[in-house]
Amino acid sequence: MNNATQIIISEIYNLVGNRTIRDIINLETDNIYNKSAVSVIIKKYINNNSLYNLDVLKDYNIMVKFISVDVNYKCFEAMSFTNVSLFNTIFEKWDSQDPLENASLRSQLNSNYLFIPVIKNKKKGAYNNYYDWKIGCFSFWVPNESELSLIGKEWEEIQQVIQKGVVLQKVKYGEGYRTNNNLPKQSETNFIHLRPHAKNSSDFDIPYLNYTNGDVEITKQSFWLNKKFINQLLEKYKWKTSSKGE
Repeated sequence: MNNATQIIISEIYNLVGNRTIRDIINLETDNIYNKSAVSVIIKKYINNNSLYNLDVLKDYNIMVKFISVDVNYKCFEAMSFTNVSLFNTIFEKWDSQDPLENASLRSQLNSNYLFIPVIKNKKKGAYNNYYDWKIGCFSFWVPNESELSLIGKEWEEIQQVIQKGVVLQKVKYGEGYRTNNNLPKQSETNFIHLRPHAKNSSDFDIPYLNYTNGDVEITKQSFWLNKKFINQLLEKYKWKTSSKGE
């Protein structure tokens, strides 16, 4: 990591670390309107009060990810990547010298990741008031070759399922039905899984639908980092605020 990256991340942490949303929200202009609103508020505060706009991190190949966690830094949700058609995944390769063949997930993991945890309390299925959500200790993850190799093995196993053909099954759910599939679930893998990442239940993966001659009408999917893997990353790569990040 270069000195410029250390300086920028340290300034951002000194600006918002250990502060609550109540401390940084502008009640005249900030609104809580959807699940991403808090991250928007934090970004806006950083951009308005820092020497560095968060966009500068792109110049250092750094992706900012806000992670909802409890007081023990156990995350509540998996972390999504950009969705990609299952049709594309069929023909990709995890390690390829040809950028046109390279797996989309592998390309996205070529970035460095700044995790900004947002600490919440959850009781009886509901979070505490967003005013009291606290910005926790950062973590900085640069995927290494060992991690990429392990993720790649799971990616190839998932690819094999897709190549053999995704199987859909309608099952009873409450008063209606929902569609299950045979893609590996988060509980069945260590690092990544595929799950829906669509606008709604009718936002289908059209290239894959066409590839299967209309037989597999599945919503758009994306790869997600498993919660237990994120927990490991948050602990292993915690930002060292006293001197440098790791």
